[in-house]
Amino acid sequence: MKQITFISLFLLLNGCGSLGWLGKSDEQKKLEEGSSKPTKIPSELDAPIFSDPMAIPKIKDFRGLSGSEIELGLPDPLATNSGVEQILIRRLGDSRWVFIDLPVATVWPRVLLFFEEKRLPLASVDVSEGRIETDWISGSSGDAERVFESFVNPDKDEIQTYLREYSFNLLVEAGVRSGSTELYVEERNRLLDDESSSGSWDGASDLPALEAKMLSALAYYIGERIAEGPSISLAAGTRQASKVETISGENGTALRYRLDFDRTWATIGRALEDAEVKVIDLDRSAGVYYVSYTSLANSKVGFLKRLFNAEDEKKEGRPFLVTVSSDSGQIIVNAAPTNDPSGPEDLVLRERLIKIIREYST
Repeated sequence: MKQITFISLFLLLNGCGSLGWLGKSDEQKKLEEGSSKPTKIPSELDAPIFSDPMAIPKIKDFRGLSGSEIELGLPDPLATNSGVEQILIRRLGDSRWVFIDLPVATVWPRVLLFFEEKRLPLASVDVSEGRIETDWISGSSGDAERVFESFVNPDKDEIQTYLREYSFNLLVEAGVRSGSTELYVEERNRLLDDESSSGSWDGASDLPALEAKMLSALAYYIGERIAEGPSISLAAGTRQASKVETISGENGTALRYRLDFDRTWATIGRALEDAEVKVIDLDRSAGVYYVSYTSLANSKVGFLKRLFNAEDEKKEGRPFLVTVSSDSGQIIVNAAPTNDPSGPEDLVLRERLIKIIREYST
């Protein structure tokens, strides 16, 4: 046993190079003589395992501000094409407006910037009421395109020949859909410097085509500026009351619209169409839409859900009445199953139907 222990200890010490009196190993001699070649890492393994795809650019001090405190702005947002999808021009009868799926606080500063960049003078700005009124702007006569072009790109040789001047009144307010904005424009015009005909804002434009042109220009401008930066107006942000609210009714939740009957009726019809709820029949005089609704009726349901609920999708929709009625000067929208008696599933579908009508209202 002692012999085995002695041999193990001998081998251990010799492996560690501690027994110099037994002679140096070949590896020790190479190290001392410097003849041992250094270990080389293969080139394919010598590269770093990471890269720096977001290199920080060097900042050049063009203004001699070294050592000064500089306020840095917010980073640029990712560029998207969502702006075009968020803006729609709506029309109902003689009324036109721009629907913008952004809050008033975001839209308001961009509207002001439009007039600043186009060099159109403003007579008054009331952020609390969402009102903007331009000063009188001299322009040419003729069609709307020509008149608007004379505002934004005036011809110096023709300015002296302008015989008319124009003014615009804008209303920027919260829309029907939660977090949206509606933009209205009214136009009036008169002979140049005709103080006796100051005009008044009566809700109807003198030139509807010019009103439509201004709305179109504003819609295009705002769409182009949506992705340029997170500019907001805190004062305008306080005016976020939606034109529709959910209320409690006798048979469940209902919707109350701060609109007239015509606008509400059209809004509900559009919402049902956009949500892909099948309208079987309608009676405007009675304020009733007859619809067939299933839980998979609206377009927000994804492909996978439709795939795994194929049997449910094959089921016939359940009949509902969607009613639009006036109550003490307010428009109330309700829904009720026509099955008698109605079951628990009908009541669940009714609540979902009310919810998607609000979500799709514009």
